[in-house]
Amino acid sequence: MKLLNISCALSLLFSGVCFATGMVPATSLLLINEEDGGASMDVKNTDNEPGLLYTYLKEVDGESLRGNLIVTQPVVRVEAGQTQRVRFVLNQKTPLTTEHLKRVVFTTIPRKENNKLKMVIGQDLPVIIHPKGLPVVTDPWKNLSWSFKGNTLSVKNNTAYVVRMASQLKMLPSGNKASLPGTFILPGQTLTATAAQPFSAADNKVEMYPATRYGYASENYIASLTQ
Repeated sequence: MKLLNISCALSLLFSGVCFATGMVPATSLLLINEEDGGASMDVKNTDNEPGLLYTYLKEVDGESLRGNLIVTQPVVRVEAGQTQRVRFVLNQKTPLTTEHLKRVVFTTIPRKENNKLKMVIGQDLPVIIHPKGLPVVTDPWKNLSWSFKGNTLSVKNNTAYVVRMASQLKMLPSGNKASLPGTFILPGQTLTATAAQPFSAADNKVEMYPATRYGYASENYIASLTQ
């Protein structure tokens, strides 16, 4: 038997879970509240045969906090049509002051069968760790700082929140397009956008396309630029 590795990654601004088969998580985000010490995620085996659910965590580039989240049962057998609850424990020594981002992958390992091609299917979700006592803000993108100097457009996240958004931007009033290197910005992080053509000196605003923490598109937001 050969195994074909397929990552059916959950992307930003989606309407479903990639028409997924195999082990399908209940939601598009794993939210960990520090005060709870962890969280759980229900994962359903949508196949018509049992399989092994393998759960593992991935660190995110630029993230300073690493190794503080544990999967209590990384490998477990799940019967066809059944749901398995996966528990995550937060092992944090010092209190958090900002949100942190990780990713979790739920992978289906199928049974071995001779002369059959089977697939290993992974569902890749973001994990947001929310500090104890930090108020919930549903539109943190409104507090990002955008600056424009010469031919460089930068955005800095001075908030305590992970901000999710589409990578595409539009400069105003010129309408020129720009692109960020990713679909999120971490607390304290600064990102620089690139453009296919030179920026216009007349531009004084930028239109961005934010998303909720669960990855669903929110209303477009127009931010002022400082120069």
